[in-house]
Amino acid sequence: MRGGAILLVACLLLAPYIVARAADNVSHESSISTHAKSFGAAVKRDAIAVSAGCKEGAHRVAVAAKSVGHEIATAAKRGAAETRAAFSGEKAKTPAT
Repeated sequence: MRGGAILLVACLLLAPYIVARAADNVSHESSISTHAKSFGAAVKRDAIAVSAGCKEGAHRVAVAAKSVGHEIATAAKRGAAETRAAFSGEKAKTPAT
């Protein structure tokens, strides 16, 4: 009985210390978690930069494809006009670009 009473008194005396310690216990980040967070931020930043570069590259490819398509169409029109003129015995008129 005496041991139980001593244990109870010890718990009552330590309770304010335990409560204060628990309230003051702020989670401290380790260097590993800080490194992981900064690495994650760097990966996200690089992914955004690569994505922007890909979009710009895709736009440049689309513009080049359109330009090449226009050149091919103009050459085809010119060739068709020359062929028609040759069959009809006239001098070919080149279409405007």
